[in-house]
Amino acid sequence: MSEQPVIHWFRRDLRITDNTALNAALETDSPVITVFCFDDKILNSPNTGTPRLAFMLNVLDNLQTAIWKAGGRLLFLRGNPLQTLPALVAETGASAVYVNKDYTPYAVSRDRAMQEALSVPLHCYDDALIMAPGTVLTKNGDPYSVYTPFKNNWRSGIKQADYAVQDTPDGHLYRIHEVDAATDLPSLEELRGDTDIDLPTATEEHAQQRLEHFTDGVIYKYDTRRNELTPDPFDGSDAGTSQLSPYFRMGVLSPRQAFTAAAKAGKNAPSDEAKASVTTWADELIWREFYMHVMAHFPHVYRGNFRDTYDNLAWDDNPDALERWKNGETGYPIVDAAMRQLKTTGWMPNRARMVVSSFLTKDLLINWREGERHFMQLLVDGDPAANNGGWQWAAGTGTDAQPYFRIFNPTSQSTKFDKNGDYIRRWVPELSDLGKKAIHEPWTMKLPPKNYPEPIVDHKQAREKTLAAFKKARGDA
Repeated sequence: MSEQPVIHWFRRDLRITDNTALNAALETDSPVITVFCFDDKILNSPNTGTPRLAFMLNVLDNLQTAIWKAGGRLLFLRGNPLQTLPALVAETGASAVYVNKDYTPYAVSRDRAMQEALSVPLHCYDDALIMAPGTVLTKNGDPYSVYTPFKNNWRSGIKQADYAVQDTPDGHLYRIHEVDAATDLPSLEELRGDTDIDLPTATEEHAQQRLEHFTDGVIYKYDTRRNELTPDPFDGSDAGTSQLSPYFRMGVLSPRQAFTAAAKAGKNAPSDEAKASVTTWADELIWREFYMHVMAHFPHVYRGNFRDTYDNLAWDDNPDALERWKNGETGYPIVDAAMRQLKTTGWMPNRARMVVSSFLTKDLLINWREGERHFMQLLVDGDPAANNGGWQWAAGTGTDAQPYFRIFNPTSQSTKFDKNGDYIRRWVPELSDLGKKAIHEPWTMKLPPKNYPEPIVDHKQAREKTLAAFKKARGDA
């Protein structure tokens, strides 16, 4: 064994198992120092939310315990990684740094600068995706900007070896003790403040158990249950969705682990319907890959519309309406229930995300970037690429965009996906005594509840206003 160590720099790959860069470091036959850097630029970003930061700290706490049990120690750095990581390399005499790639514009720029800042090689690996950016292209060699052909190409090119879960090599994690550059794991109070959100269990073991539980049975009904509006996430109940998104966001689970589990479920499916349901869930994993490819190939989406046609769209500047939307006080029960759930749990079902994002951008005609930022501040699973892609899809400004003229009716969405009103009753308790019809549109009652607001807008009128604004931006008016 070489006496000179190497460093594995954890970023959004907070796990020991099936970790491509960590495995490469372990295979060097050198002692491996593991490190995580609290980047002040990320910590101070308006897109860094307290609930997600709290969950990440819990993940890191459990990761450092797992690394200690494996014979190593997870070091923590604080500051600008372009300064703190080279200092750690100099102090430890490390011969190389191993990392898994991230695809946000900031991460790409940071890693390019890190190549220059380090006096040793920076070895970068594609780990966050099964098919890395640049491997799924059109016949002309261009990146895709529409999901369905991307998915078809992705599926036609995938091989079992691409999603095989990697065994952890028998390398040596190094338990270094005295390190001037390192600090202890900071508390949430030190970094940001407190949160009273009940966070999901933050261990690799729990994430893998949840994946196994989902793909052992629940996945076979995913097609019919995925639009269920789950009132209380992460409580152990069998929701219609996997609720694995926080673990994918932090890299507690790898995409290979997920796709391998899905492939196994597909082989064991008890019926054609069940097998089709597995395919539907796997397609959601491909959506995740698609949006990361989009961000890697078209980094301008992080700053604004994918389609510049809508750069001149006359969005409404309405701070009061925006605050009412954020606080769940719009007068539309399904919208308010979802927004209150987000504020309380740091999560909401995907169907609810579509409903509230359509309402903000199409009923209130407020710029989707306001919603994108609010979601990133509150979502435990907030992912820059997926969140950006979802908001632009809802607004009709992005790749594979929902046509601008297709606007969700919040009342029909409510009656279709919360038929009995149970989701609304859970999160809008002032409406809990209303019947199955009135709870979806209390403003139609002879005596509407006095402690619940009237609708902030008339949906039909708002729809016409939005159509006119989009047509004008397109030059169709």
